[in-house]
Amino acid sequence: MNKQTHCPLCKNELVKIFSTKDYLISGEKFDIVECSLCKLRITNPFPSVDTIGNYYNSEDYISHSDGTKGLFEFIYKFVRSYMLDKKRKLIEKFSGNRPGRLLDIGCGAGHFLHAMKKTGWNVQGVDVSEKARELVSDTFNLDVKSPLDWLNSDEKYDIITCWHSLEHIHEPWVYLDKIRTHLNPDGVLVVALPNYNSTDAKRYGPCWAAYDTPRHLYHFTIESMEKIASFCGFSIKSIHRMNFDSFYVSILSAQHMGKSVISGVLNGFISWLSAILNREKCSSLIYIMK
Repeated sequence: MNKQTHCPLCKNELVKIFSTKDYLISGEKFDIVECSLCKLRITNPFPSVDTIGNYYNSEDYISHSDGTKGLFEFIYKFVRSYMLDKKRKLIEKFSGNRPGRLLDIGCGAGHFLHAMKKTGWNVQGVDVSEKARELVSDTFNLDVKSPLDWLNSDEKYDIITCWHSLEHIHEPWVYLDKIRTHLNPDGVLVVALPNYNSTDAKRYGPCWAAYDTPRHLYHFTIESMEKIASFCGFSIKSIHRMNFDSFYVSILSAQHMGKSVISGVLNGFISWLSAILNREKCSSLIYIMK
């Protein structure tokens, strides 16, 4: 475990906000600490590169699986189907409906890559999980690289996407800097991240499921993302809501608190409604960057 005392970007001292725990696998306790300057939050301590894989070894970690067990997997798949369509339309909008080369970093089970390939895109994935890479290859016959192979390549892309993946990376600014060199001159970077300023994050506090410690190493807001983007040579062109995340995250958060699914749905609706009125209150946000 690595103890964090200063912000890796601002070098500012980190302040403890509260303690939470790993609700999925280990039950271990972790602190959420914050930089008062850039507002980036960090899981403290977080596992080293060599040990982080131990915290993904669960049948319940559904982003790297394709199981059909239980209510939450059913909800996850329903939301995934809706979001695949939304993601496709978003990519088409910012690419001018011209299929090109697309790279998805943290591609998981590969459903987004598969959906984009069906619409004419030349797609490639990156994922740290060997299990995920094998799953995508076997299920969709698509090429998925390891992070090291991608970092050592020099291929160019029209669109690069990071759907809820930057928060898992030990040094996301290293990835962002590499992404910048991999984009074509008119290329677009699409990043989706949980937003700890959301209504559901405020409601559930340490039990908020999108903290997901220690798999989520970093925690973002619009303010912190703007600073990181600028630091890495990007500018944010637009920000979009991921409306269904309010429900999914609230249901899981209610479970963490020992409350009912109905309680989670009701709080998800409140969070969704507040995000419609104020984008900055949305559980997860999509950043369009160039």
